Amino acid sequence: MEKVYFCQENKFNTKKVYKKLKKLDLVVKIKRKNCIGECKTCKQGPFSVMNGKVITCDTAKELYKKIYKKVN
Repeated sequence: MEKVYFCQENKFNTKKVYKKLKKLDLVVKIKRKNCIGECKTCKQGPFSVMNGKVITCDTAKELYKKIYKKVN
């Protein structure tokens, strides 16, 4: 099963990405955690960790599209 984690401390609209993905009926574990240990990346832009790999993008919209493509 795919696993996607979002940091609650990220200030680049990743909460919206998280909520949109949770609404979909995907066979993916999607969670928000207080901190996922990627502080340097977290301060630079929207990101998530998928199956242990950091996924970064310039915008939250791009991040959503990238994750959606990988899990669909």
